[in-house]
Amino acid sequence: MTLRSRIRWLLIIAASCCVALISVALYQVNQSFLDRLNEQSAGRELQKVESAFLDQLSVLRVRAADWSQQPDKPPLKLDGVGHLDMLMALNNDRVVWQQGAEALMSAGVAQQLASRFGQSCSPIWGVVRADGRALLFITAVENQCEAYLLGVWLDSTWMNYLSDRVGHALYVRDVPAGTSPIRGLAGESSDALQGRFPLPDYLGGAPLEVVVELPRDGMGTMYTSVLAMVAIMVFLTGLTVFLVNLRIQTMLFGRLKMVHNAVRSIARGGALDQRLPVLSDDEIGELAMDFNSMVDSIENAQNQLAEARTQAESASKTKSQFLANMSHEIRTPMTAILGYTELLRRGELSHQEQQRYLTIIQHNGDALLALINDVLDLSRIEAGQVTCELRVFSPQDLLDEVVDSLHLRAREKGLALELNLASPLPSAVSGDVFRLRQILMNLAGNAVKFTEHGHVSVQASWDQMEQTLKVRVQDTGIGISESQLRSIFQPFSQADSSHSRRYAGTGLGLSIARELARAQGGDITVFSQQGKGSRFELTLPLVAASALPERNEVPGTSHVTEGPLSGRVLLAEDNLVNRLFVRKVLENAGLTVVEAENGKEACREFSDNPDFDLIVLDMQMPEMDGYQTVVELRDRGFNGPVMALTANVLEMDRQRCLDAGCDEFLGKPVRIKELIQTCSRLLSQAETSLDLES
Repeated sequence: MTLRSRIRWLLIIAASCCVALISVALYQVNQSFLDRLNEQSAGRELQKVESAFLDQLSVLRVRAADWSQQPDKPPLKLDGVGHLDMLMALNNDRVVWQQGAEALMSAGVAQQLASRFGQSCSPIWGVVRADGRALLFITAVENQCEAYLLGVWLDSTWMNYLSDRVGHALYVRDVPAGTSPIRGLAGESSDALQGRFPLPDYLGGAPLEVVVELPRDGMGTMYTSVLAMVAIMVFLTGLTVFLVNLRIQTMLFGRLKMVHNAVRSIARGGALDQRLPVLSDDEIGELAMDFNSMVDSIENAQNQLAEARTQAESASKTKSQFLANMSHEIRTPMTAILGYTELLRRGELSHQEQQRYLTIIQHNGDALLALINDVLDLSRIEAGQVTCELRVFSPQDLLDEVVDSLHLRAREKGLALELNLASPLPSAVSGDVFRLRQILMNLAGNAVKFTEHGHVSVQASWDQMEQTLKVRVQDTGIGISESQLRSIFQPFSQADSSHSRRYAGTGLGLSIARELARAQGGDITVFSQQGKGSRFELTLPLVAASALPERNEVPGTSHVTEGPLSGRVLLAEDNLVNRLFVRKVLENAGLTVVEAENGKEACREFSDNPDFDLIVLDMQMPEMDGYQTVVELRDRGFNGPVMALTANVLEMDRQRCLDAGCDEFLGKPVRIKELIQTCSRLLSQAETSLDLES
């Protein structure tokens, strides 16, 4: 059964129950009300009948008075209906004469009545019995102790006469044995009530009672009225049910059908642009609003999924292109390194050619290292591990250094490269000079790289109020299209990623430069027109410093010893090539080197002869790594300097080495000069510490 049919039947059943209950209640109320009315009417009619009896006594007295005033006193007409049945003349306690009182005389009742009258000489009345019949009597025309006593027999003839007068059937009967006489409504039936009032025997005999049959008035009218009202209620209820059902069909099911059709359409793959009208603020209106919100959410989710899919496809394509570019950027210098190395191994070259090829190998190795550093920088940025190393430096010197390093390349391309100051720069500022150099080299290097003719201008200014360095790099190069500007700072993105592109690169430089600037509170913006050139603007907050350190004092190298080094060094390195390289560099610097292939062998060498001035550890070795090794060596009593030499160069790796007990950290590949300077500084610091302790 459908919901529509259920509601319809529910309305019909509910309306029928209401009509039935109201009908029963109406019948009960009307019947109760009618019963009260009937009882009140019956009480009045009973009083009327009782009054009729008393009126008959008055009639008897009046007739007696009329008769006594006639001079000849003719005989009374005794016919029993509306007239006297009996007449006696009383004088004190004697019956002077009588007419129709033979039954009373023979039963001795007449003499008893005379005696009663004679005792009081006052009017008497009541009911007496004689000859099995009841007589209603009364005295009249009293003259001291003389009076007439009149009476009528309470038989069927007289009772019918009285019934005609009062309009109700009535009769006289003995009071049932064992009951006492009552006055009022004493019995009832479905269509009549019984009213009774007592008639006591004047002479003290068994009492009588008059029973009056009082019909129930209005019962038929009540039934008719109730039926008419029920019929009206049935009609009105049916009409109401019809109208309510019609309204429900329109207000409820019509709107539910709209919801159903919309849900079905979406479930079958329909468009998500359909919405339900909110016709009211009821539950269905809330359902419509929730449906619209659900569709909006689904549509938004689908749009987000589509956008995410597009971005993922674009990112996948970009990364695929990046891998292709990385492969190209790696293979290009590797080709030079391997090719020129093979030429050198043949030994067929002159000394000049050997030096030239070694320089080429060195430059391509530097290019590979720069590429690796870019990837590491991107990893640091994405991991949120970019840290700033604050130093005091001259912004003028840094800009001169950057421009000077690019002069040769610009001159080879026939470009004019110039540095302009829009405002005076402070002599010294505090900031991360290494990161700033990296940013400036990227911006200026790109300008030279992508400019074929014209000029490249580097313009710097200082905002004293905001303590901000502003550098503008402008070129007359190929420019960037408007669509490419939106992704120029995204990682792995290049303006030209085709196989026929003219300019090499991985597409990481600008992304790294901008993130490094933002990590220091600055930013990089770009303005460009394709074919007309580009303008990159760097804004970086710095702190003006009071003075620069002495030029001959290089931070971190104040304790470097000039000349050859001396001392014993324990070198732990599992890679034979790297171990031979480091050993050769240290021995050439004047140090004595003891080799170990892993951490366990290093600990064993220390146990055999602990007289070491410096320990150099690779951190990633088999059996026992460098972190465990330095802890073990410290536990065994080595208090000298320990240098970590590892290919793990992230900040977290550096901190882990220092936490383990190392004094210095160098990342691979290491430069010979940097390695010797670091060893010299560590040995000098250790020697100074021993002098202070002694």
